[in-house]
Amino acid sequence: MGDFVAGISVVCFAASYAVALAFEASRLFFRSGVRGAALVGFAAAGLLAHTLFLLWRAINEPAVPLSSEFDWYLLAAWLLAMGSLWLTLANPKTPVGLFFLPIVLLLIGRAEVASRVPFPQSPATQAWGMIHGSFNLAASVAVAVGAVGGLMWLIQAGRLSRKTTPAQGFRMPSLEKLAALTGRSMVVAATTGAAGFLSGMVLNAINQQSGLLETVPWNDPVVLRMGLLVGWLILAAVIARVLAHRPQGPRVRAWLSLVSLLVLAGSMSWGLVGSSRHGRSPIATLTPTETSETSPATAEEDRP
Repeated sequence: MGDFVAGISVVCFAASYAVALAFEASRLFFRSGVRGAALVGFAAAGLLAHTLFLLWRAINEPAVPLSSEFDWYLLAAWLLAMGSLWLTLANPKTPVGLFFLPIVLLLIGRAEVASRVPFPQSPATQAWGMIHGSFNLAASVAVAVGAVGGLMWLIQAGRLSRKTTPAQGFRMPSLEKLAALTGRSMVVAATTGAAGFLSGMVLNAINQQSGLLETVPWNDPVVLRMGLLVGWLILAAVIARVLAHRPQGPRVRAWLSLVSLLVLAGSMSWGLVGSSRHGRSPIATLTPTETSETSPATAEEDRP
């Protein structure tokens, strides 16, 4: 069993999710009596492989479990995949996976180009690092859920305004439910995003005192992009709240949720191309000659 779990790769569950997404998309073109079972089967198989992969890394990695950037993105994808499967089972006539699974696959793709090296840890940073990462993870998932709700609201509102019947296999929840989902997700995203940013400041201060990591300056790309993201999430949540009881409030909220997802995607893309001192160890920044032992000849030259 251990060899089987160790043999699971990212490709295994990514392929299962992709097949489940293809089954979801086929709802728009033809009817099928076995599609629902096949869709759930592939999504469940992908989630099972995904879960076993994360458990294997958590057990066998020498550092604190799931403490790398690679693991962070896979955890976010796992949460959304689990939510997608649960909503599919609860609402079999709603193509939930058509909205969630593309985000899941994008997160898995982002994980593949992320670093697998665990962040350096100390007893103090373990707790605050977990708090910081958990809040950021919750904020990202909430943004994705809110964007899905907002997109579904716009599709449903457009259909109702045109007074057209829903396409076969493309039934949506009511506008009231979708608006409530989007609004709550935006509040959660803003709250957890702010908490993640503040806990990151505390973590940075602890790292500065312990000397474990380099101090991250305020003009570091990670600080800038996270600050902009959190600022936008708070602004979007406030605007949505102010306009909640106005006729155009739900529509504005839906568009704000989609913009939030674009801002989050932009922040992740910025993280790919931008250099940062976030999460770097002082040892890792030294050159090989600086980290190696001093040669006898060098030592002799350094003597007065």
